[in-house]
Amino acid sequence: MFFLPNRTFKKRTILSRIVLGFFFFYVAGCTTFDFRNLFSGYIRYEKDAGGIWIRLPLKEVDHLPVIYLSLDKDREPLRFLIDTGAFVSFLSEDHVPENSTKRVLSASFPGGSVQSVRRTIKNDLFIGGIRPFESVEFYSHVFPKELRVDGILGMNAFLGSVVVLDLPERISIWRSSISSPAPGFLEENLFPMFLKSGQPSAVLLRPPGTRKESWIFDTGAEYSVLDWETIKSDHPTEYVEGKEATVFNFGGGRLQAKIRTLRPFCPVFVKNDSEGIGFCTPELEVFPGGIPPDALHSDHRRGIVGILGRNWMENYRILLDTKRSLIGIVGKESVPGNE
Repeated sequence: MFFLPNRTFKKRTILSRIVLGFFFFYVAGCTTFDFRNLFSGYIRYEKDAGGIWIRLPLKEVDHLPVIYLSLDKDREPLRFLIDTGAFVSFLSEDHVPENSTKRVLSASFPGGSVQSVRRTIKNDLFIGGIRPFESVEFYSHVFPKELRVDGILGMNAFLGSVVVLDLPERISIWRSSISSPAPGFLEENLFPMFLKSGQPSAVLLRPPGTRKESWIFDTGAEYSVLDWETIKSDHPTEYVEGKEATVFNFGGGRLQAKIRTLRPFCPVFVKNDSEGIGFCTPELEVFPGGIPPDALHSDHRRGIVGILGRNWMENYRILLDTKRSLIGIVGKESVPGNE
C-alpha cells in the first residue's frame, strides 16, 4: 500500500512437552539449534554465522501479509499488515489513548490524499514473549471495513533492522551482537537501497530499454504497478491486456482498471554504473497507474515509475538491510536455513 508524506506538512519526530535427556545432549551438538525452539511455539530461532535469525510467521488475511503482535506481553494479539509501502505505522484509534500527543499527518496514496491531525503513541510490540519491534511510533487511523486489520507496520518499524521477507510465509529478523552482515546473500545479489520518502526502492533497467528506473518494494500492494505515461518516452512496453481489477487504497477508496500482463518480466537490478543482475519471471500482472503524481518521475534520482508488489516479491526472498542501506534478492530455490 503505497503512500507518500507531503513535504510541506510532514513533521519528523521520525514482534510442554517433556523430552528425554538424551535428546538435549543430541541437539546441543547442532550448530543451528536454539533451545528456545522447545518453548517458543511457532516462533523459530536459528543460529548462523555471526548471529541468530528470529523467524516470525505471517498469516494471510484477505490475501494480505499479516503478523499477530501484542501491545503488551499480557494483552491479546492484534493483526498488523506488513506494509513496506507505508512510510509510517498506523494503529486503530481504539488502541490510541485520547490524551496522546497529536501530530499532523499529510500523505498521498493511489487515488487520494489525507491531511489531518492524528493521535500518536510509541509502543513496543510482542509475540510469544519476545519483543521484535521496539518503540514504534503509530498514528491513529480508522481502517475501512475492506481492510480487516488493527494496524499497519510501515517502514519506520524496520529502520535500524535487518529483515528478510519470505512472502507469504514469514518474516525473519537478523540479530548480531557483532554487527555481522546477514548470511545467505552473495555480494552479487546485494543492491543499493534508496529510501524514497521512506519507502525502500532500487534502481533497475527493463531490457531492451537502457534507461535507469526507480521502483519501490511494496508488501502492501497485491499487484505490481507501472505508470505508462511516465515511461512512454522510453522504448515501447509490450503487454497483454487482462482482467478487470479493483484495488482499495489507504482511505477506503477504490481504483479500477484492466490489468496489463508483461511477458516475460526480466528487470536488471543495478549495483553500480557497470554492474547489474537480472531476475526473470515468466509474466507479471501490472496495474496501469495509480501512483501519486508527486512520486512520479522518469529520472530515477527524482522519482519512481513503478512498484514491485507482492505478486513479484513472492517469487523471491527479499533482504531489507536498513543498517547498510542494501536490498538483497535471491530465488526461493536457495536454502532457507542459509539466510
